[in-house]
Amino acid sequence: MLALISSPFAAHAANNGVVSNLSGTLSVARQDGSVGLLSEKSEVRQGDVITTERDSYAMVRFPDGAQVTLRPRTQVKLEQFNYDQGAPEKDGFILGLLKGGMRAVTGLVGKRGNRDAFRLSTTTATIGIRGTDFTAVDIPQGQGLAPGVYVRVAEGAVAFRSGGVDALVGAGQAAFSSSLNLPPQIIPPPPSLPNFAPPRSFEGAKVLSVVNSKGDTTICE
Repeated sequence: MLALISSPFAAHAANNGVVSNLSGTLSVARQDGSVGLLSEKSEVRQGDVITTERDSYAMVRFPDGAQVTLRPRTQVKLEQFNYDQGAPEKDGFILGLLKGGMRAVTGLVGKRGNRDAFRLSTTTATIGIRGTDFTAVDIPQGQGLAPGVYVRVAEGAVAFRSGGVDALVGAGQAAFSSSLNLPPQIIPPPPSLPNFAPPRSFEGAKVLSVVNSKGDTTICE
């Protein structure tokens, strides 16, 4: 039976995230093999795999100011989160998008010290932050667009990496990656990428979106 895991924000370790908003069901599988349900104010730890169920949204906030919003039927793994206010050289934030969609608001990690400290891994590419407002979408076969990962930047820039090549995608630009083994391409922004519409209670931050082939994926910043 799933356990309910919750604790107040003040008690969380410096390198853990906190579930700040939740609508529906959010579960976690932890490195020690335990499985549970998360509630608002629950912590998200390094190594956790968190999953939203049907019709569920969740926002996780991190000590550097970052926010990650998950849409329904989404699964992500917190591979690494290191943030020491006095040691930017130790920063590290690595997320794995396993399925579904997430939005991310980037914080100080990746904006100070090592600009490569923030990384999002997807099915065909890795995304590094050079700005704060972008959309990444993983399109499957049969959806009207060539299958693969699309990135569209509204503000700032991102480093879109596949096939051993980095494409710097700036504001107003879009890029596409069809395979981990092929370089990305700068393309005209597709007009039909999926939209992201979290509950009104989640409003208050700019959004970066990501949508994954198996359902929906979105990142936010």
